[in-house]
Amino acid sequence: MNTSLFKKKEFLIVVIVLLIGVIGILVSIIAMKHHSGEKMHHAQHLSMDEHDEINMPGLQGEDITDQEIDDLKNLFQNHKEITRSVENLPNGIKTLTSTPNEELRESLVDHVTMMITRLQEEKNPKVFIQSPTLDELFQHYDVIDTEIELTDEGVALIQTSEDPQVVALLQKHAAEIVDMVDRGMEAVHERMMKSESGSMKESHHQGEYDPNKHHN
Repeated sequence: MNTSLFKKKEFLIVVIVLLIGVIGILVSIIAMKHHSGEKMHHAQHLSMDEHDEINMPGLQGEDITDQEIDDLKNLFQNHKEITRSVENLPNGIKTLTSTPNEELRESLVDHVTMMITRLQEEKNPKVFIQSPTLDELFQHYDVIDTEIELTDEGVALIQTSEDPQVVALLQKHAAEIVDMVDRGMEAVHERMMKSESGSMKESHHQGEYDPNKHHN
């Protein structure tokens, strides 16, 4: 038996196995990069679509009806026809929201009354683009008192609380709604960008080296 030939065959087999392994690893890396790129593109595409005032996929939520989505679409698409005033009270807010557009007014009243019902029943719709302030208010639903009154062109609302933290949340959210009435989806987009930027900064600071933590 030719020992030299046998060793050459063994060597070739080892080389082939190694090449197959390397090719497999390269294919896996390329596939992972492609998948990662697709995910990033999808995320960017969704981020842009969330602020599309025509289709508005960002109005979807974990617990929301088609009618509620339609009302929100109508309010955002026609926000320039809505007027809103807010008076900050020592213990809450007093708001007046109205529109001369009868169809839009119906969506406005439906939306406000439904949100008040949801708040009282602690049923957060968790709409994708909703403000974190609203999420916090749902956590304190049991310490918020609400008075609602229909007007000729809209709805008047008084919300109060004995908890100063909740009063601050009510006033902050009322201001956010004024901004949305004024600027529509532009206000939502700006708020979300600031929120994401703030989260990134907070995450960065948490990851920074703190020499005091390493002193005994």
